[in-house]
Amino acid sequence: MIRTFIQRPVFTTMFILLLVVFGIKAYPDLGVDLYPEVEYPLVSVTVTYEGAAPEEMETLITKPIENRVSQVSGIKTLSSSIREGYSQTVLEFELGVDPKEKASEVREKVASVRGRLPDDIDEPIVQRVDLSAQSIVSFVLSSEVRSRGEIRKLVEDVVSDELQRVEGVSEVNVYGAGKREFKIQVDSQKLNGYGISFQNVYSIINSENMNTPGGSVKEHGTELTVRTLGKYKNIDDIKNIVVSNQNGRIVKLSDIANVTDAWEEETSYARSNGVPSVVLAVQKQSRTNTVAVTDGVMEAMDKLKQADLPNDIKVDVIRDQSVYIRENVSDVWSSILFGGFLALLITYLFLQNFRATVIGGLAIPTSVIATFVLMKQMDFTLNNMSLMGLSLAVGMLIDDAIVLIENIFRHMEMGKGPLQAAQEATEELALAILATSLALVAVFIPIGSMGEIVGQFFAQFGLTVAFAVAFSTISAYSLTPMMSAYWLKKPKEFAKDSHARNKYLQLVLDKFEAGFQDTRKFYNESMKIAITHPKKIIILSCVTLLFNFALLPFLGVELQPTYDSGEFSVVIKAPTGTDLEKMKYMVEPVEEEISRLGEVEIVSMRLGGSRTPVSQGTIDVKLIPASERKRSMSEVMDELRSKLKNVPGLSISVVTGQGGGRGDKRPVQVGLRGSDMDILEGYAQNLAEMLRQQPGATDIDISTGEAEPEVIVKVDPLRASALGLNASNVGEIVKMAFQGKTTSNSFTVGDNDYSIRIQLKDENRKNIEDVRNLMVSASSGSFVRLADVADVVLDSGPTRIDREDRQRQLVVYANTVGTTPGELIQKIEKELIPQLNMQLGYRYKMIGQADMMNKTFAEIAKALLIAIIMIYMVLAAEFESFVQPLIIMVALPFALIGAIIGLLVTGQTINMLSLIGFTMLLGLVTKTSILLVDYANQARSTGKSVKESILEACSLRLRPILMTTLSTVLGMMPIALGIGAGAELRQSMGVVLVGGLVTSTILTLVVVPLVYMLIEEWKDKHRAE
Repeated sequence: MIRTFIQRPVFTTMFILLLVVFGIKAYPDLGVDLYPEVEYPLVSVTVTYEGAAPEEMETLITKPIENRVSQVSGIKTLSSSIREGYSQTVLEFELGVDPKEKASEVREKVASVRGRLPDDIDEPIVQRVDLSAQSIVSFVLSSEVRSRGEIRKLVEDVVSDELQRVEGVSEVNVYGAGKREFKIQVDSQKLNGYGISFQNVYSIINSENMNTPGGSVKEHGTELTVRTLGKYKNIDDIKNIVVSNQNGRIVKLSDIANVTDAWEEETSYARSNGVPSVVLAVQKQSRTNTVAVTDGVMEAMDKLKQADLPNDIKVDVIRDQSVYIRENVSDVWSSILFGGFLALLITYLFLQNFRATVIGGLAIPTSVIATFVLMKQMDFTLNNMSLMGLSLAVGMLIDDAIVLIENIFRHMEMGKGPLQAAQEATEELALAILATSLALVAVFIPIGSMGEIVGQFFAQFGLTVAFAVAFSTISAYSLTPMMSAYWLKKPKEFAKDSHARNKYLQLVLDKFEAGFQDTRKFYNESMKIAITHPKKIIILSCVTLLFNFALLPFLGVELQPTYDSGEFSVVIKAPTGTDLEKMKYMVEPVEEEISRLGEVEIVSMRLGGSRTPVSQGTIDVKLIPASERKRSMSEVMDELRSKLKNVPGLSISVVTGQGGGRGDKRPVQVGLRGSDMDILEGYAQNLAEMLRQQPGATDIDISTGEAEPEVIVKVDPLRASALGLNASNVGEIVKMAFQGKTTSNSFTVGDNDYSIRIQLKDENRKNIEDVRNLMVSASSGSFVRLADVADVVLDSGPTRIDREDRQRQLVVYANTVGTTPGELIQKIEKELIPQLNMQLGYRYKMIGQADMMNKTFAEIAKALLIAIIMIYMVLAAEFESFVQPLIIMVALPFALIGAIIGLLVTGQTINMLSLIGFTMLLGLVTKTSILLVDYANQARSTGKSVKESILEACSLRLRPILMTTLSTVLGMMPIALGIGAGAELRQSMGVVLVGGLVTSTILTLVVVPLVYMLIEEWKDKHRAE
């Protein structure tokens, strides 16, 4: 086959060009995203029961649903989150199951338990949870002349629908103001005066607002439709509803209530740079291109600003994920080009031949471009992981080519012609090239095939590198020998060319060659000494390795490094029950403190939300571009933590929002589980207090704080029954009066529907006395005070209840500064948890990122083990030996020396990316050993002794070994140096690879030949016996 490629240059050229053309065609179709899309097999069951307390929701709804859906097979975790009037149960299934099928099974189980749930709940909603359908763009809209309610109406009428129509947009959410709503606020005194019940008013309003079909009639051969019209056309229609006709005395709704076109009662509030505003968050569909969807949204918003939005509406972008993605992708491409340039530079310095460098360098673009073909077929995107794989592969892709070219040069120096030299040199190295390539593929396939979520995360990384290495091997067997045969010059002609070079360039090349020859001479002399003391040198190397293992405890541990995205959040919590107006006042100094930082561009604050109480809020902070500031995002966050740690009345956490999964993104989360909330609360408070004493622990919080004050209405059965009342109908009246109740038929304006809500006037529902004085209509038509039939008292209850695996759970959260999450987690488990002395039936579990870190590290360990086994099997098959693969693999542990030292020197941590780097080293460091052992075997086959073969292999293979190692190291150097956007995420992997390659190469050049010598001499001795 090699002969065919050399002798048919046009065929070879067309073959490679075909791969390149298909790659160029595939490239524009590759999506661009920040990370690979990760599919979490999640199904949720959501139930709303307006006004129900969390404990009631738990007993009446959550527990029955949990008990029934737990019968579905394949459940990994079952968790529930309960708030006032809201319950959501989330089922996480094992990877590999079909979420659609499981959602169908869950739906059946919920339907079977529906009869046991309260009749007046909203119907349970069962659906898949798509975490990849995330918010990618957020806008804030503000105006100096309009209220937030008016801005929201404008957004819903004009902006939302237009953005929703953009291809790839799944949802547009609006925060910061109530929706438009028609309010009917009843005067309780007038109701009593007219003798009209609350229930009767609601019933009349509800029954009036509808159109009723009446069939059809025929007149003169024409069929006419009959309809009874009752839908309200304007607000006057509502005001003129007759609620009572008392012997000809008509009472209209306007006589007993104020009817207004207004806004919902505020449950959220937003401010941007101190200006009241409305937040618009655009969410993308799963499996869509983030950059393309963002571009579509931005274009639509620009058109709206020019044509539809009034001039007083100011629109700011507070979040745009595409900006960071573009910067990240651009910087990775820069790393690829810079790394490729450095690899070519070192190749030129060693070969000192422009043509040879070009021939070797062609392996990089051809392999990278051809990889796009398989990436497209596998539905991969250009993201952090796939591009990081390509950038790390740049140095590797040229290795086979330059080893081959160096060998062709050597054969040409022996007097052979270019065609003969190309063929024989390639055939001589065919086994070594195949072995090194298969060893690399044997590492990257296990990385790309890991289980758990980390497997989905790294699949594109591992397989992209495997594809690129496979294409570089094809290039080494075809394009490289063919071009060498027809384009490389003979040594005599090459010597003539060297005289024509620039004298300064020639001086540099001569100095470099002289340095290499000195290095080779020193190495040859060292090996002559080493083979006389092999055991001592091997023992010394092992001691060095053990010393480095002792440094491991000094390395921090975390799931992934924090990267500078330029966006983070400040999470705020006030005492439960704090109202919206007070929160606005309390948060203002925090906003001002953040705004004073020179690196801050936008401060966007929002309080409350659909499932968040107004006593909690988030401030989204957007920094100016990294190129325009002197401090990193982490440094800015650390300063804020210091400044905001003692704000009166507020609990404040500064978080990045980075990391996978759902829920809180803080890296340290301890779940405390048991049945009694008071006992759990005690354990949680104790643990939180102990954490506050730990150096490096910050942003400490508990999932459920103090109880929320509430008014309890306890109906007296005896007093109520005497008036024809019971707890149910009294509760319904109380609910309508204070919470309000929306009619079943909405008010239609154009193609938009708005709620009609009936409740007491604001001044009739201010305090507990208003509750006690509520007039309740008895069955006889008379009215009694609520306090006459019920006890109305102040009490308190939990604001939320969380459950995990059908147990109540409180979560203690923490962040870290100056230490790593892994170190704090270890301290919690070994020291703090035992101090809690938890009683029987109560336990803890590390959850969130801490749990993910354990699972991720376990999967990487499995991949590491599989990679070692596969490397051994590949080498055993290639060398037809059970022993020689072990000699080659002696190099593997020595890579750890440089990797560990590199992490310590650069201040990096052990994380999932650095561990993947350790795994990659397995394939990279075997290359040196393979080249040495392969040549030593060939030398021995000519009849030379073991020592002669070793010394010859070391001398002749030193140049290609140093060339390949330095080209790989320099190709990875931009990543190891942490250059560009998102470099913090990739740097630890680059440091591990560069450090590991340097030390393993140095030690392998000495230790592997000595181990080879000892084993071969032992085998020869036993053969002789």
